[in-house]
Amino acid sequence: MSIIGLLVAILMPSLSRARDQAKLISCMSNLHQVGMSILSYAHDQGVIPHGPDVQPLIPYLEANDGRLATSQIWTGPQRPMKQRMALGLLLTRAVNVPEMMYCPGDDSNDPVEELDKIAKQKISPAYSSYLYRQLQETDGHGRIEALGRNTAGGRATALAMDVNSLITVDPSFRRTNHKAVKVNVLYADGGVLAFDHRDGQFALRDQDLADLAGRRGEILRGVDARR
Repeated sequence: MSIIGLLVAILMPSLSRARDQAKLISCMSNLHQVGMSILSYAHDQGVIPHGPDVQPLIPYLEANDGRLATSQIWTGPQRPMKQRMALGLLLTRAVNVPEMMYCPGDDSNDPVEELDKIAKQKISPAYSSYLYRQLQETDGHGRIEALGRNTAGGRATALAMDVNSLITVDPSFRRTNHKAVKVNVLYADGGVLAFDHRDGQFALRDQDLADLAGRRGEILRGVDARR
């Protein structure tokens, strides 16, 4: 029995790493599918999916006219009610499924709760596992072939990425993908890259609460520079 226990102790970390790697790869596949859907949408519409112009629900939801990055994909009680937004606009296409909006390494209840909101068309905001750029830190035209420059002067190249929030002041604000040690990023050419993230440089933090939109812009500029 002691030998079996020793073998289990040796194998468990390896099995855990293998599961984490499998989730990372599956997440990359989901993001790639999202990327292909964005490319198809942009080909048909001339612009990447963004909007609609949603009203704020103070103090819970910010106003967003498509110019702010967001993980929200379904509107809540704020106007317009019960409507797809941002990445959620892709769900109007029969070939797309809501499950692609979720990371297998998401440690929140979103993959279950948010899918239920969309399926039942609840009057409640729903969120994806991925932060989607919309038109933030671009030239505002939304052309997939050239998103323009970000405010740091670099090319806007990232489209979507794992959401990681390390905010501690409210337990409901904390959520990570891949335990926040890895982050997948989808780029406008359809490529998906995984980066080490143990330093939390692409995560929301307590000090960012005063300007979350500004922090999201900083994160986008950071991942743009990685391409």
